[in-house]
Amino acid sequence: MADKEVLQKKLDELQKEYAKTKHNKATNTHLGILRAKISNTKKKMTERKKKKGKGFSVKKTGDATVALVGFPNAGKSSLQKILTNVDSKVADYAFTTLDAIPGILRYNGATIQIFDLPGLIEGAHIGKGGGAMIASAIRVSDLLLFVIDSANPQNLYTLLKELRDLGIHAGRKRPDVSMEKLNSGGIRIENQGYKIPDKESIIKIINEFGIFNCTIHFRNDSTEDDIIDFLAGTDLYIDAIVAINKIDVNENYMNVKAEIEAKTKLKVIPISALRNLNMDELRKGIFAALKISRIYLKPKDGNPDYENPIIMPNDSTIVDVAKKLHSDLVKSLKYGYVSGRSVKFRNQKVGKEHILADEDILTMVYQN
Repeated sequence: MADKEVLQKKLDELQKEYAKTKHNKATNTHLGILRAKISNTKKKMTERKKKKGKGFSVKKTGDATVALVGFPNAGKSSLQKILTNVDSKVADYAFTTLDAIPGILRYNGATIQIFDLPGLIEGAHIGKGGGAMIASAIRVSDLLLFVIDSANPQNLYTLLKELRDLGIHAGRKRPDVSMEKLNSGGIRIENQGYKIPDKESIIKIINEFGIFNCTIHFRNDSTEDDIIDFLAGTDLYIDAIVAINKIDVNENYMNVKAEIEAKTKLKVIPISALRNLNMDELRKGIFAALKISRIYLKPKDGNPDYENPIIMPNDSTIVDVAKKLHSDLVKSLKYGYVSGRSVKFRNQKVGKEHILADEDILTMVYQN
């Protein structure tokens, strides 16, 4: 039997055992170990697929990249057309989009690339509907925009689960866990009062990944799943927002919005791609979720260039701006003058490691 078949059989058996095990206090540790085994098996399968598998050819351009994710016929192509003017094929049936179709949204001086991806379906994590190929395009994105039919909000929870099974955690922060492998001494746990699983569970999970001597450090509250995700090592954590579509035919869409936000903590924006409703709010939401800032450059004796801002990740320094303009500029950069929210007064002199805020006006001073 081929390695792929052996791993798939093992995965099926583990998942079957997990599904039939009752969830209660007495079985928590056992379930955690099963999740670790399932994750480790998936990791091995993913590593083999990477050697053989193909993904979409996705070339990133612009200041940031957004992937539209949703079930077939959720309205992704119609939405992309409104946001970017790309005329991708739109029809009222499933699987219209068969490739990763790029478009450009220009907003607040930023050039934002938006990919319309084929619809994800249940079972994507085991290869149905080209799930692995779609995941490859998602992995190069800076933000996921879930497009959900307001009449079928349960589809979002299915998508989140499918992505998690593909090693992609939407709207979650990476657990702050680190590890140092040792030659002896067993498993040592360093924790400064954070809420974590019991020692026995942690050791059993770590052992499932073939590690028997290490120090593991926790810097925030962590669950068994967080430890498993950390040890699996291939997982992606990516910001996400939700557009619930077709609100023009669902008068209960605000209840859907409230339910999703309560269950997932994701930002939800109601829209109608067909009727072009609430698109400005969606553009604003995309820009905010990308966590990018506009920096207006000002010559020493000139006016700020408001037409062509430099787009930077939030909390960038003056050095970071110089690097983006040209790597050689960093060597001669001395300091800067800044006006805006990051300083106390206008045209304030600051060091080159000063952290900038959105819409700051910056003058950089260089050595002669």
